[in-house]
Amino acid sequence: MPPYLDIVNKILSLGTIGLQIFIILLSINLIFFRKYNNKFLHFLKDQTFRLGFLVALGAVFLSLFYSEIVGFPPCELCWVQRIFLYPQLILFGMELYKRDRSIVDFSIVFAILGSLTSIYHVYIENGGSSSLGCSAINPANTNVVSCATRYIYEFGYVTMPIMALSLSLFIIVILLNYKYMSRIK
Repeated sequence: MPPYLDIVNKILSLGTIGLQIFIILLSINLIFFRKYNNKFLHFLKDQTFRLGFLVALGAVFLSLFYSEIVGFPPCELCWVQRIFLYPQLILFGMELYKRDRSIVDFSIVFAILGSLTSIYHVYIENGGSSSLGCSAINPANTNVVSCATRYIYEFGYVTMPIMALSLSLFIIVILLNYKYMSRIK
């Protein structure tokens, strides 16, 4: 394990907590203060696709960093989460290039499916039993990783599935804000 990994894990965990706080603040604004003249919601509407692209780019980069550079092999549920994450980068990139707002519904669907997978992964990681035949059931195969393996565990709750869940929820919330703010013009 590289010596800098502990610092990287702490920074990413703090970033995840910051993202969760942002999700809560945005959700409160959407629920209680959703007026067109809300400058915060209007700013986020204007920056939705840039934020989505940057967050998806960071998540793709970090997932590849952990698996390819650090050497943490992804489990089966991590692969499924990546299946719903990687297209987000392409969708947001297409939107920034073509200015076609048709990606919103597709991106929300990918984010919801990624969130559900992350929630299930958190359940498995915290001792729940897997009905999917997780890799832990086949100990003879040494190339597989248990879905309950925690490579990161910071601040008593931040793990990779929590990071993935936070990212998916962030994408859902900023896109819902975009849809709502676009409708009330």
